[in-house]
Amino acid sequence: MIGPHRTSLPTVATCIRRFCLDCLGATNGRGAFDCDSVVCQLRPASPFLGKPMPESFRPSAYVGEPAPLPKRRPSRRLIHAQCRQCQPGDTSDCLATDCALYPYRPWEGPGKIPGRRPSRKQLAHLESARRLSAAARQPATPIQKPTTAVGRVSRA
Repeated sequence: MIGPHRTSLPTVATCIRRFCLDCLGATNGRGAFDCDSVVCQLRPASPFLGKPMPESFRPSAYVGEPAPLPKRRPSRRLIHAQCRQCQPGDTSDCLATDCALYPYRPWEGPGKIPGRRPSRKQLAHLESARRLSAAARQPATPIQKPTTAVGRVSRA
């Protein structure tokens, strides 16, 4: 959680790690393992992917280790997918301020961290997209103004 003395955001990977630890009920990486959840959107980016479950946590119906998943880099898209799963169809601001994913939630609101600005690369991309869309709106041939028989522009 970001306090009043801290101005920078935790990284996406740190948020996902904290979320996984909270979900597993672990306090550190020693007690964490691959959860084998089929509904968790963050599992492909989990830092504990492939780590076997300790024998003390195994249920009586334990069938073995989970199927391997391709590892993905932690990203905001995964966090946004998890948030949408948590609040399906609700685009209002998230009220779970103690959630580890809260700084990267996809919705706007009073809890949004101020000062997050796009990078130079993102600004350049936005500017080029604006130019392309402005060029697409321009007609291929210039529009001729109506003229009178003498060739002057009419003042209608």
